Amino acid sequence: MPDLAERECVPCRGGVPPLKGDQINEFSAQLDGWQCVNEHHLQKAYPFKDFREALDFVNRIGELAGSAGTSS
Repeated sequence: MPDLAERECVPCRGGVPPLKGDQINEFSAQLDGWQCVNEHHLQKAYPFKDFREALDFVNRIGELAGSAGTSS
């Protein structure tokens, strides 16, 4: 299985079964600090020292998400 960090996010289009059991465990080993909850979704806590630091983080994530899949 390819390294998770090298894969590109592709929106779900249906017809593809979700990962289960050993498949989830294999990818989970590559996710530092993340947890798979009920073989359904991922969860991770990000502690910040103050509101400004949290807001900066959210804005950086928003920029990355907005540019994902674009060719600019």
